[in-house]
Amino acid sequence: MTRRPTPVDADGAVHAAPVAAPRPGVVRALTDLRDTLRVRAFRLHLGMYLGGYVSQDIFNATFTFFVIFALGGSTAGASGLLGSMYVVQLFAVALAIRLVLAMGPARAYRLAAAAFALGVIVLLGGWRAGIAMGSAWVWIGVGAAGLGRGMLNYIPWASYNYMADVDEIMTGRRRDGSFAGVMTFVRKATQAVAVAGAGLALEAGGFRATASSQHGTAMLVLALILGLGTILLLAAGALISRRFRLDVRTHQVLMAEIEHLRTGAATPSSPAARAIVEDLSGCDYARLWGRGSAPATQGR
Repeated sequence: MTRRPTPVDADGAVHAAPVAAPRPGVVRALTDLRDTLRVRAFRLHLGMYLGGYVSQDIFNATFTFFVIFALGGSTAGASGLLGSMYVVQLFAVALAIRLVLAMGPARAYRLAAAAFALGVIVLLGGWRAGIAMGSAWVWIGVGAAGLGRGMLNYIPWASYNYMADVDEIMTGRRRDGSFAGVMTFVRKATQAVAVAGAGLALEAGGFRATASSQHGTAMLVLALILGLGTILLLAAGALISRRFRLDVRTHQVLMAEIEHLRTGAATPSSPAARAIVEDLSGCDYARLWGRGSAPATQGR
């Protein structure tokens, strides 16, 4: 997107926007969180992002234990399966790029979540059927999970770059860095909570990581955390994605409407454009372009 040049006087003096004094890191993160969450598209995007990533945190926290105690494998075997899963994820990213362009990020996200969930179901179903570590079903489950995980890792970042544009039509200003900072801050916080929560739930269920075997209740708790914990978060992300309508087409309408407002217009260029930008921003058209939304934070 073309940026407007910084104003310069005839004598060459540059007029820069005043820069606010630095704020403490935590205060700044919380302020950015408050401001960015006013953007409806970003709220939905963040929900999809967390659904895809936190589900992987829970899966990662329990998968090695599942391989050792449910499938009769070893730590080395679990590492090998995870390594194979990461290889599949690399190929999945290339597939995700094509799917996002072909069907949009929301539909591609739901497909990715379904693949990951299918992999988890196959692994759990195989355990209940009594399969061993070397079974082909284990590799099918690992392959499907890796395919879904790889796509889920890419898709949120494919639409991330659009968030500052939605914010711009609300405020009339650019603050690209705020969105990346909020995503990083929320990601680290939820990752810590997810891993700690999974560990506490396993311990409460009687699971002992240093034991040579686990009793029935502990194994059930392990399976529930791996299965329900992962799949419920994927389902939440998929449900949120059904309301996420930011894609290549709507982004083009958004950018055209930004140029329309830059001309000084106060009314939408068309009813269809109004519906799209109001859906993405979550604001009435009359409040866009800084006429009613929160001002952008300076010092970016």
